[in-house]
Amino acid sequence: MAAQSFTPIEETRRTLAAQVQERIREAILKQILKPGERIDQNKLADELGVSMAPLREALKGLEAEGLVTIQPRRGAFVVEVSISDMDELYFTRQLIEGEALYHAVPRLTERDFADLQQMIQDMRRATEANEIGTYIALNRQFHLCLYNALENQHLIQVIRMLWERSELYRYRYMFMTRETERIHQEHEAILEACRQRNQALAKERAMQHIYLTQRQLDHQLRGQASLHREDET
Repeated sequence: MAAQSFTPIEETRRTLAAQVQERIREAILKQILKPGERIDQNKLADELGVSMAPLREALKGLEAEGLVTIQPRRGAFVVEVSISDMDELYFTRQLIEGEALYHAVPRLTERDFADLQQMIQDMRRATEANEIGTYIALNRQFHLCLYNALENQHLIQVIRMLWERSELYRYRYMFMTRETERIHQEHEAILEACRQRNQALAKERAMQHIYLTQRQLDHQLRGQASLHREDET
């Protein structure tokens, strides 16, 4: 495991397992824990100052998010980055989130529009300050605010699961491409279509927004894979 140390968990109202899960998730997304790396559970529990029980619970939660794989008698490993998995994941998101927004548009209120506009402004400030974690949290909030208008918890649960599995790629996208202005403009365009109550246009722009991220990530990951193959020859 990487030499980077973890600071001990502090006592709060949140469960230890939830705090441990958040810490490990952040380490994976920032690639402090590398793709394919075996997680030294004893060392990690010692660094975090927790017992093995909340650590194991946290790892199970991360496995459900698609960030960790747990192999019997071998332990827990950070998931490998997969181009095919990313392509399938983002294609699925296009279909589900595009349709969700189509049906959500008539339910959005003026208060929703004001909140969404504020989120876009906050995202701009976050990227200008290079606060990638803050931007990603706001980006998630922006999209879920759109879909929450449907008040369909089953649909939201599916979308949340897909977003959790996308986090690893989303961090890589922000660190590798940094096309922040294009992303902000796409958010503005989606919001404008919603304000116009144009369901078809909002759906089209949402799907295009996800597709462009997928295409850029696919290009970057394939380029990295090609360079890696060249280094091995």
